[in-house]
Amino acid sequence: MGMMRLSKCLVSLLFLVALSGFTHGFVMSRRTLLNRFSQNSNYYLTTEEHWFDQTLDHYSPYDHRQFKQRYYEFLDYFQVPDGPIFLKICGESSCNGINNDYLGVLAKKFGAAVVSLEHRYYGKSSPFKSHTTENLKYLSSKQALFDLAVFRQWYQESLNLKRNKTGAENSWFVFGISYSGALSAWFRLKFPHLTCGSLASSGVVLAVYNYTDFDKQVGESAGPECKAVLQEITELVDRSLESNRKELKKQFGAAELEIDGDFLYFLADAAVIAFQYGNPDALCTPLVEAKKAGEDLVAVYAKYVKDFYVGTFGVSVETYNQNHLKNTAVNEGSSDRLWWFQVCTEVAYFQVAPSNDSVRSSKINTKLQKCIVNDFSFLCFCDHPTIQMCLLVLQIPLGSLQERLWRRHLPRG
Repeated sequence: MGMMRLSKCLVSLLFLVALSGFTHGFVMSRRTLLNRFSQNSNYYLTTEEHWFDQTLDHYSPYDHRQFKQRYYEFLDYFQVPDGPIFLKICGESSCNGINNDYLGVLAKKFGAAVVSLEHRYYGKSSPFKSHTTENLKYLSSKQALFDLAVFRQWYQESLNLKRNKTGAENSWFVFGISYSGALSAWFRLKFPHLTCGSLASSGVVLAVYNYTDFDKQVGESAGPECKAVLQEITELVDRSLESNRKELKKQFGAAELEIDGDFLYFLADAAVIAFQYGNPDALCTPLVEAKKAGEDLVAVYAKYVKDFYVGTFGVSVETYNQNHLKNTAVNEGSSDRLWWFQVCTEVAYFQVAPSNDSVRSSKINTKLQKCIVNDFSFLCFCDHPTIQMCLLVLQIPLGSLQERLWRRHLPRG
């Protein structure tokens, strides 16, 4: 029986490794985009909620507090009793069901059950009634990995009870994308006895403080001609911010972004999305044509931002506003504050401009800058909104984070 299970693990794992070659290459820029395709009910295999009592602090032998953690299960294809179990890891956003995507195809092919656990604090799985910085201290990838381990053991035991079996073990595989892809890889490393394999699609397993390669990838994806136009627009925007700040932001429909760093990051993300989701022509074609025709490049880019990034993708300008991030209310729209807490405390991924040949503004960095808000000038880490959020919104100093990232690449302990 053990040899049969091992054989099934190896065959399935080879299939998953082959599949992983077709994944995308960018880190998600904004948490709100993770749910952008989920408006249609056909997008889900199931949306029926289930609840599990999870340990709040896995690292304390004295703290026995628990919280309700949401999960989903889809058993339509499950070949009882020995079919594999696919654990889809929900990442840094509300988890509203099990997606009807490649995982459903794999489940049908291999007769698998599919379960999905919502990440602690996100969506409806918050341990507290307020997301103050103090209450977020149990939000980390390390705690999340133990959440997955405890849930995996509990769910397996629940299946065994239903089948009147003791000690039976199905073959478990974990799946994740981007941050949850990193969790998938880390889970396989940390708990190899609990899984047969892991599919980490675009798994961001390396925590980087100054993540300049992100911008370099955008430039490569754009190609020489489009990249040159984007760089020219960046230069024009930087100059206009010095003399015509308010009118420029109104032109992009982003007047509420008083801090220049928030505004520049909004514009940078808008360009990224065209390449990350396979729509380069939506951005590059009008820009290149406008350049050849001698048209106003900033105006053409502003139209793209409003029509495509905000209009088609449904991105809210508000999510770039630091006042929005100060909201400690617990709701399904609080993912931005939660994710930036993780950014500030453990993963970084600061998408900053490289030292030369940058597409995004060189002002998007982690250096001390002169900030201008409502014509009031002061010194701060102004031009990278995540730095602003860490220090001013969440009151989290970054010195210790930077030092830790120099010492390790994977979460341990």
